[in-house]
Amino acid sequence: MDMWPRIAETIVTPPGIVVLLLLLTFLAQLSRQWLGAAMLVLSTITLVALSLPLTAHQLMIGLENFSKPPELVPVAEGRQASLYVPQNSLKDPPEAIVVLGNGRYPEAPEYGLEDTVSAQSLERLRYAAHLQRKTGLPILVSGGAPGGEDTAEATHMQAVLSTDFHANVKWVEIESRTTLENARNSQPLLASAKVRHIYLITHAWHMRRAALAFESVGIKVTPAPTGFHTLGRAARAYSAYLPSAQGMYFTSLALRERLGYIWYGLNEDNSKPAAKTSDAAPAPAPRKK
Repeated sequence: MDMWPRIAETIVTPPGIVVLLLLLTFLAQLSRQWLGAAMLVLSTITLVALSLPLTAHQLMIGLENFSKPPELVPVAEGRQASLYVPQNSLKDPPEAIVVLGNGRYPEAPEYGLEDTVSAQSLERLRYAAHLQRKTGLPILVSGGAPGGEDTAEATHMQAVLSTDFHANVKWVEIESRTTLENARNSQPLLASAKVRHIYLITHAWHMRRAALAFESVGIKVTPAPTGFHTLGRAARAYSAYLPSAQGMYFTSLALRERLGYIWYGLNEDNSKPAAKTSDAAPAPAPRKK
């Protein structure tokens, strides 16, 4: 990501927005005391509101409502297990599983100071292995080294799938730095195997933007989201109204994702987006520059 979009993202999402409000409060206090007091109240309310688990949950639900996990039904009995396809795509089922990376766990002490996948990437990989057992489809992992690391995220993803989940990975895409590059760089690999319809695995909050990216390069998408934001019993009661660091984290994550979707629509020079191909409700096509 370029410098200025990253700076803008930091300013308008927590805790950056709160820091900005506090700075404005200080400046207001220097000129007019009543204005400084009003700004202090506004800053405090903003900080509390952005830190509430309830606020975070509502923002995440707005993103996650785009899709739900595919409802799989058996279509053929094999010697070992049944093969499954989505109930709403019986005649045109997906032909591959694509998993998007989501960061790394650098220099993990318990793994000999070697890099491995992040906790969120691990969630995606676990679901990919589960889906492969159900469908028998080949897996493509996609993720580069946006921080300039020696080894791409996709390489670590392949290792975890093979070693920890005993899943087979057919394609490894190691150049991508963004979601749109995930789609653009995966498309030639899939096209070479005549794959035009995929299960796309990413977090539920990220699926809308990811599906848009893959559909923009002509790939039909059946969303296979994972990692939904859910609330425990306590969080559904009193804890939902108590500010927390975790609440602010998920609020920030949801706001960043919404900004990312807007940024795609305003700035990405997508070629002709594909017609409506997703089994979920289609996202609007991005506007060209």
